[in-house]
Amino acid sequence: MHEETTGKSHDRRTLALLSGEPAGRISTRRAGVVYFEATLTMRPGETIPSGPILGEPTPGTRFYSLTRSNDSASGACKISCEIRALHHDPLATALNTVLRSVTAHAALAEAVLETRALRLAEPSVTPAYLVEKLARQLQQHGLHPTFGPFWTPVAGADVAVGSRGREEDIQALLYSYPGWKLLGC
Repeated sequence: MHEETTGKSHDRRTLALLSGEPAGRISTRRAGVVYFEATLTMRPGETIPSGPILGEPTPGTRFYSLTRSNDSASGACKISCEIRALHHDPLATALNTVLRSVTAHAALAEAVLETRALRLAEPSVTPAYLVEKLARQLQQHGLHPTFGPFWTPVAGADVAVGSRGREEDIQALLYSYPGWKLLGC
């Protein structure tokens, strides 16, 4: 239960300011993230065939920080990326699809394959009462809140709000409300 229904005050809620999002945009959902890494190693003298190894992101997912490096001396090709999705099922499906694609590519190239996947963040939904509370406070100070999903995960925050171009204004506003604690502050 939250303070609006119980009448009791609780610990302060942690809020993240995201400078990459428009000022006043409140997250309703945040993406989950899986870090994926694959190394394909060829026989000496052979090279990894060119072309996409991971395939395209599946519907409802995105790749971030995609890198590919080739080491001709060792015959290794290393690929890494973050797979992000707003819901659990698309995140799991995307990881499965990437694993299948890289495995098929390695088999066709007769390469040794090593993979690693690490869950960095779970997809999350911001509780409606926190969205409403923050929206009212922003509106009282002349900011017009908007709402939507954020593809940027924020570990340790109860809610996130965009601050692009208004960082100092939003920080000052939030310091005036004792119910918020800024992430990292």
